[in-house]
Amino acid sequence: MNEILKIENLSYVYGKGTPFEKVALDNVSVSFEKGKITGLIGHTGSGKSTLVNLLNGLYKPTSGTVYLDGKDIWENPKEISKIRFKVGLVMQYPEYQLFDETVRADIGFGPRNLGLSEAEVEERVLEAARFSGIGDDLLDKSPFELSGGQKRRVAIAGIIAMRPDVLVLDEPAAGLDPRGRREILGSLRDYANRMNASVILVSHSMEDMAHYCDNVVVMNSAKVYRTGTVNEIFSDAEGLISVGLDVPMISRVAKELTSRGIALEGELYTVNGVKDAILRYVKEGKR
Repeated sequence: MNEILKIENLSYVYGKGTPFEKVALDNVSVSFEKGKITGLIGHTGSGKSTLVNLLNGLYKPTSGTVYLDGKDIWENPKEISKIRFKVGLVMQYPEYQLFDETVRADIGFGPRNLGLSEAEVEERVLEAARFSGIGDDLLDKSPFELSGGQKRRVAIAGIIAMRPDVLVLDEPAAGLDPRGRREILGSLRDYANRMNASVILVSHSMEDMAHYCDNVVVMNSAKVYRTGTVNEIFSDAEGLISVGLDVPMISRVAKELTSRGIALEGELYTVNGVKDAILRYVKEGKR
């Protein structure tokens, strides 16, 4: 496996030793591959957000280890901030993280703090803006003059400009219209491929997970319930439902067709997959 980020026996307890003690993660082990988009799903309170905050050192594990390129990220606690340049985290509603006077300055903040020359900073700003679908005409505007979707793109571009080896995004398309979702999530595939980076995507949208991800990690009650390819995970609709998750709407359509005697085969969790299955069914004369 071409893994870059790995966690072993990771646990995290909020309020340890107090009456409010709560186990958020319980002995979790999972790894993430270069060049792949991994979806992280689970019901509210399953441990997703806590795991995300442990991946780049925002939280320190109660026990267990986070390895980046085979090294414990907490081996030298004084240098934990350097990990955050390699594992970039885009929090939910990242537009609230914008603060600089112009879009250009906001995107360039991270690269500038890496000690790069102004020419290198500008190169990264332009590259990240293109990745995120930000036009040149917006670069010298105040980020606070932009629409919600544009602000989201600027915030994502600010992380991408640091060229992290691992890009972690917590609900990056929440609240956006369908076009905005496609533009932002589509750019993640481009980033993973071109930079050979690992992208970790947290979302409640099973449709997004089925369409954009290669692998999926399912969380349930502070543990990893299951890991696998998108096909492996979404082919087990009953398993997902059993841990309080939904399945893509198109999977429900396929299931209903099957209950009516139309036995479809193939990837029944995306619109294209179900369309191809129906065409095969008709072509084979089963109608």
